[in-house]
Amino acid sequence: MKLLLLLSLAALLAGTEGVRKNWALLIAGSSGYINYRHQADICHAYQIMHKAGIPDEQIVVMMYDDIAHNKENPVKGNIINKPKGPNVYPGVLKDYTGRDVNAKTFLAVLQGDKEAIRQLTGKDGKVINSGPEDYIFVNFADHGAPGILGMPQTPYLKARELNTVLKKMAAEKKFAKLNFYVEACESGSVFDKLLPANINVYATTAANTTESSWGCYWDDSRNAYLGDTYSVNWMEDTDKADLSKETFEQQYEKVKVETNQSHVQQYGDLSIDKLTLNAFFGNDKQYVKLNTNTEVPEMRDQVPEMRDQVPEMRDQVPSEMVAIRTLENRLAKAPANSLERSRVEVQLAELKRTMSLTHQLIWDIVRTVYSELPENVVYGTVMKTHEEIRDWDCYEMAVDTLLAFCPGLDISSNDFALRKFYALVNLCNNNGQGRVISAIESATVANQLCRV
Repeated sequence: MKLLLLLSLAALLAGTEGVRKNWALLIAGSSGYINYRHQADICHAYQIMHKAGIPDEQIVVMMYDDIAHNKENPVKGNIINKPKGPNVYPGVLKDYTGRDVNAKTFLAVLQGDKEAIRQLTGKDGKVINSGPEDYIFVNFADHGAPGILGMPQTPYLKARELNTVLKKMAAEKKFAKLNFYVEACESGSVFDKLLPANINVYATTAANTTESSWGCYWDDSRNAYLGDTYSVNWMEDTDKADLSKETFEQQYEKVKVETNQSHVQQYGDLSIDKLTLNAFFGNDKQYVKLNTNTEVPEMRDQVPEMRDQVPEMRDQVPSEMVAIRTLENRLAKAPANSLERSRVEVQLAELKRTMSLTHQLIWDIVRTVYSELPENVVYGTVMKTHEEIRDWDCYEMAVDTLLAFCPGLDISSNDFALRKFYALVNLCNNNGQGRVISAIESATVANQLCRV
């Protein structure tokens, strides 16, 4: 009898050996109707993963969930990701919404830390409960800055902290391979020179280390940009692809060409891009045999450079200008002498004031550091150059100090501010931390944006 039981157990173990699960963590790191496109991207991503066969218990969705039923949404319960496109909201998981969408919760979910989730949210929330054989796909859509990914409220997600977590997960064998897609301005800075090539993590980003990502698909009836160019391109490609034949390398080459206002990047273990899309995007079954051949021959460099040959996607706009362009679009169609026109004019004037005060604040910090130099020299060397981050400690401290002393800067809603943080990078690279912090404390005293 014992022998029979041992043989049965051995057979059972043999039958499960080489089996893996696919997991997906999808997060929109913004809130507010003005950021419609981020939740639209993530809802669309969920529909792709669900249709491809990843069961809901292996998908975690994090989004503020204030768009579908927002008072500004003319079609309640409806979110679309392209003009006249399908409603991508029905059935979307709401694992973490509202204030539970934050950097700490995201990192706890990613690591499968159930105890941390209980402490952070007061409930037993879903996590990526992956093991050494499993594949994880992560999709992040929001605003960004050098070394930063935004969240609906502070704290923001820091690049060094994220990469430390990825390395820790790899060391603890919490995945076989991990694939990370990031939609954000300057998103390349989240992985550039930070993500190792030997921990089985592959990442692509909407932009390089210094440039904007772009919103797209203006909808005149919804008064919103429906998507982001990079996200729309990879998802629309996935919608029509044969997941068992197209590789991530092929998708990357297509998206790199079609995303013609920013430069899509790759980081980490580039061998992972030889896998076909169904390796991460699921298939018809919960379990996938590891010996399934999901690789194809080398394709790199076989797609010609066609950036100038691809027609521009309609209505593209730099991410940090989406808010102002949205109000300008609303104003253009508002009837003369109407209450709506007056309301939009007030909003537009306030937004322009905030942008002006933001620029002035950053410039005042720069001028305080370099008070002994001519303004034109300082402006040209600090405000018109984008250096890579060399002094991370100073830069992170500078951002933390700025946000603490100027709560009105609120980067959860002021993407324009994030696009000015490169100046802090430049200051920290060339000055002592104490001098930069002192300048921030001094400049914030006089700025109206900081007196709230």
